[in-house]
Amino acid sequence: MIGNGGCRTFSPIGQSMDYAAQELKKYSDTAARRSKMGLEGDGADPNSFAAKLKKADEYIASGESCGATDSVGIILRQMGEPQPGEPVTKAVIHNGVSVVVEKDYLRGNSITIGGSSNPNWIHVATSEGTVHIDLNDLDSLMKCLDMFSPEDLNLILRKITEARQAKDALQEIDNMRNTPVESAEEKKEEESDS
Repeated sequence: MIGNGGCRTFSPIGQSMDYAAQELKKYSDTAARRSKMGLEGDGADPNSFAAKLKKADEYIASGESCGATDSVGIILRQMGEPQPGEPVTKAVIHNGVSVVVEKDYLRGNSITIGGSSNPNWIHVATSEGTVHIDLNDLDSLMKCLDMFSPEDLNLILRKITEARQAKDALQEIDNMRNTPVESAEEKKEEESDS
């Protein structure tokens, strides 16, 4: 084990640095004892060093490549293929945000990020599928930006900007309609039409 030796340096705690060897010996002794007793499994705590080392060895032996497991592309590759009328859905929590990824035979892939009690959804077509974003819950999107490629991020942010500009323009039009000058002109037009 390593402890803080002061002055921002680290020094060994105790005389020996063979913690890993001791843990592996404990693991192998437990596994051998369980085998002699006819018990299944190795009896190791799944969070122990030896169990994690064994899992890493099995992963390397499987031939799979190591990489991020939380990008949308990787999640889609890990999911099964949909059948007509039977979409495949996977819900994950990424940085505390619910992300629902769905593969549908007819509609394609869809990714839904977060959501609020009063949603204002926009839909963005990306290389991974259609991303559904709640404009009233952009905090959730900000926590999930690392799940998308730079190109898809550009598409998402551009669509959000367009949606906000359109909303601001509509708000400006509503404000102009409700001004007293505009209302007076409308009344004059109505009177002249009568």
